[in-house]
Amino acid sequence: MNRPKSLPMPSSADLAAMPRAADQFLWNDEQKLVAHRNMHHLFPTRTIRAEAPVRSLPRDSGSDALGTACDLAAYMEAAEVTGVLAIKDGRIVLERYARGNDDSTVWASRSMAKSVTSLLIGMAVREGRIRSADDPVVLYVPELKGTFYDGVLLRHCLQMASGVPYTEDIQDPSSDVFALQACTVGGRKGAFLEFLRNLAGRKDRKSRAPGTVFNYSSADSVLNGLVLERAIGEIAPVYLERRLWRGAGMEGDAFWNLEAEGGSAFTASGFGATLRDYGRLALFVLGGGRLADGTPLLADGWMRESLTPSQASLDAGSPYGFQWWLHEHQGKGSDKIGPSDANGGMRLRGGDTVFYALGNAGQVILVNPAANTVVVKWAVWGPADAEVRRQRDQKFFTALLDALK
Repeated sequence: MNRPKSLPMPSSADLAAMPRAADQFLWNDEQKLVAHRNMHHLFPTRTIRAEAPVRSLPRDSGSDALGTACDLAAYMEAAEVTGVLAIKDGRIVLERYARGNDDSTVWASRSMAKSVTSLLIGMAVREGRIRSADDPVVLYVPELKGTFYDGVLLRHCLQMASGVPYTEDIQDPSSDVFALQACTVGGRKGAFLEFLRNLAGRKDRKSRAPGTVFNYSSADSVLNGLVLERAIGEIAPVYLERRLWRGAGMEGDAFWNLEAEGGSAFTASGFGATLRDYGRLALFVLGGGRLADGTPLLADGWMRESLTPSQASLDAGSPYGFQWWLHEHQGKGSDKIGPSDANGGMRLRGGDTVFYALGNAGQVILVNPAANTVVVKWAVWGPADAEVRRQRDQKFFTALLDALK
């Protein structure tokens, strides 16, 4: 393949079944299936262009046997998996699609976009556009002065520890995340900034000291994107295209949803790419933020700092760095990703080095430096039985990594 692929158009069947964007938190699994491969048609979007030449990913011949060893077919059906990719030592060892997806499908990242945004901030630090993660966020977004964001550092937002009161429960319409999601369908430039000012300016809530409490907050992730945008003078997808996508040998165009045409990017979610390009992105991370030719794009030590969990996240039982989830830290397993070996679960080979980008409905990028392996998984989970689904994932990841040893 020499020329990158353009974003696909919806099939006639998908067009007929396309759900309403405004109903996103009400989508059932079938509606998620259609929507997650067509988010670039449902929401305002900025295309992220790829350029030739495409980075080749050699393919191992033993994928059928590997799939059998991992009981792949049963796992994909039970876990509602729509795509899975594993790359070891730079070679594709497993690649499968299901439920109408194929190698041209661009699939929604959901909250895995938070991890992509963290990478972009690391690039901006390297360029000197952002001085460090210890810069106050109001230095870049002064409209938030006089709100709970006073005294909050970029580091705190990256670690989900800003202390700004925020709730994220997609099953509760009174939760703050519903007001945040509404910013993506209102067609108003500046909607994200207005949301943050209202959220952090409320007098009926109390904030916590920055850095002291881990609270998963897509609001903090949106602010990460606004800090980036102000620092570099362009929105996240433009920067991603210019700094990484064009030069990393991606095989297809990607996308990032916006609040409105010409508005800010939804840096808490809204990114989408093909399965193999998610794999190439994971390889970039596995390589410490270097392109295939060795060119560094991230600030020195950025990935090391990104994978150092905050004390607040450790206290909460969910080791978390700069928008990355850790499998475990110093013998402490994460409560977020299912039963880990550190918590008496299955022994994940190289688990003490493993970290994840995770997204709603079962999206996963797993990076395992000890095994020189990355895994990407797409799915259409509903909100029920989340713990059972995480256990299925961990069982599969354990079997896969054992089979690859």
